[in-house]
Amino acid sequence: MAFALFGFCSLAVAIIPAEAATRLIIDTVDHGIAGKAQIVISDGRVRLTHSGMPRQEVLFISDNREVYFIRHARKELTRVDPAVLRQSIDQFSGIAQSLMAQRETLSEEKRQHLDEMLKSLGIPDPDAIADGSIKLKSLGQHGEAAGIRCQWWQIRRKEQAISRSCVTDNKGLGISPADFQTLAGLAAYVQELQLSASALLSSIGFVLPPLGLADPSSLPIRLEKTSGTFSAALVAVDRLDVSLRLMVPQGYRIIGLPGG
Repeated sequence: MAFALFGFCSLAVAIIPAEAATRLIIDTVDHGIAGKAQIVISDGRVRLTHSGMPRQEVLFISDNREVYFIRHARKELTRVDPAVLRQSIDQFSGIAQSLMAQRETLSEEKRQHLDEMLKSLGIPDPDAIADGSIKLKSLGQHGEAAGIRCQWWQIRRKEQAISRSCVTDNKGLGISPADFQTLAGLAAYVQELQLSASALLSSIGFVLPPLGLADPSSLPIRLEKTSGTFSAALVAVDRLDVSLRLMVPQGYRIIGLPGG
């Protein structure tokens, strides 16, 4: 799910008479396949859905940083508690690091076999995992998405440009300060997980893109991989007339994190 996490699914939503919610519409192209994402922010919660993953959603609760990966068709969910996630990261990283250390000593043929095993663990790009650190570089260029100006930042790993991100602040986005703070909290958390837990989350189908956040007051409204395999761009921002209480569905089977 590159930013490929993102239809509306009424199973986990209740309409309440309160402040309006914010909805962002994002066009994505993943390996030539066009899709449409929706991000809904309401009352300190964020729901992400994507047309390419029907009846699935990600729910983020800002006050405790809990994340739920919800699969409505299967009536199951994965709850990611920050404390449990840290434990799982430590355990999973130990396994991955051991395998990666072996990888460096292997012949090309044996390395390919190991890479297949690593992919089965949810590590699609072992070379990237070997050096997960990223660096940001301002390109000094302006872009635009949904009529909103943004500033381009290049995202580099191992001195190679891997993607670029065009970011803006809430002066440009123009949503409620509370919803912006909630969304910025999610973006910061995603960037944190990108650096510490991308392999672990890949194993449950959640691939995190580098967001290129230069500071906590900015959000990306365009993302482009240098390889040309993925892009995302904000196309609309609107306010819903009702607040949506984004809830965790009851009675679903709970799936644990690897190592948790």
